[in-house]
Amino acid sequence: MRCRCFGERWGDEIHPPYERPAARRRPHNYHATQSWVVQEIRHRARHIYWLNPEPRAYWDTGDSVVGEYAVHCDEVFECRNLRQLERFVSELA
Repeated sequence: MRCRCFGERWGDEIHPPYERPAARRRPHNYHATQSWVVQEIRHRARHIYWLNPEPRAYWDTGDSVVGEYAVHCDEVFECRNLRQLERFVSELA
């Protein structure tokens, strides 16, 4: 739901050279994903990076559906602390 709301509210504002880092875990409690919103944003943005605070070992387990969003992102990073955030920023620089 939040992903769709972002797309509805800000979708028209996204155009190159926009880069969208998304910092969140997407728990779905086994409901349908809204990865189509990320796909639409991908068509408008230059890059999308998903910063996931969930440990990589948990990705795509239980109600985690990171893989469904990852296909629309340039990269997905585990980002649970400042050290990991610093590594992400360093890789972009």
